[in-house]
Amino acid sequence: MKSNQTLKIPFYIVLSVKILNFFSERLAVKYAAFLFTIPIKFKRPDREKDYYLNSTKNMIHVPEIDKELMIYELGESGPKVLLVHGWSGRGTQMHEIAYKCHDNGMHVFSFDLPAHGDSSSKTTLIPEVVKCIRRIYSKLGPFNYIIGHSIGGVCIMNSLRFGDKYEKMVTISSPHVNVDMFRDFIFKIGLKEENLDSLLEIFKNKVGASVESYDLIKCAEISKTPTLLLHCEDDRDIPVDCSKESINHFGNGKLILTRGLGHRRILRNKEVVNSILKFLIK
Repeated sequence: MKSNQTLKIPFYIVLSVKILNFFSERLAVKYAAFLFTIPIKFKRPDREKDYYLNSTKNMIHVPEIDKELMIYELGESGPKVLLVHGWSGRGTQMHEIAYKCHDNGMHVFSFDLPAHGDSSSKTTLIPEVVKCIRRIYSKLGPFNYIIGHSIGGVCIMNSLRFGDKYEKMVTISSPHVNVDMFRDFIFKIGLKEENLDSLLEIFKNKVGASVESYDLIKCAEISKTPTLLLHCEDDRDIPVDCSKESINHFGNGKLILTRGLGHRRILRNKEVVNSILKFLIK
């Protein structure tokens, strides 16, 4: 399995782990586990500001994790669609998809993941995001459709495991969540392969479940929901092999591959957006 890591690790973080590891390997692994929960925040680009200003914004409390989420809403009626962004993204990042859905009569919702955008906290993990989706589903749903980018795609698939139901689903540039993702993180952060088991154990103790239990493929195997998978052949963050492998485990899935759009430009490409709309309303 190729790398699943979605972002490069800043040099100063790698250096801090190496220094700590020199004094205590155990503390270095604990520190690495903490770093794994911290997304890098980026300034909202100008292209997202129109969606930010034109959407209705509200905060929702998620008691299961005691965090506040910023919700963005377009429209007041029509089929409901929920958009879930990826690691270090924002709820406004999928603005082209949001507007296209809204222009075609849909009631659109998106949100900032915990520790992202205007939502609260400095840390989060995939199990927390799944709980956020379930809380939004119970408060603002049910939703006809759900679309997830990158890690967001993993999270929307996992919401199925806990009882949420959708007419159709879309994943864009989504990885698997398995040991390889953590092995890649260990390598990039400068720790040794033998530290992997300790990192996995910390994750399991924190969330009460193994890494493998959240794998997208495991969710695909139990899903009967029509699902569209989109991925770019030259995605440098999440290898296209992830979706090529995932599609084999869907009972009702379709894979569309693109070129030249990378990991994030794919969200703004008109052909991609039109493909998503066509799939949803077909």
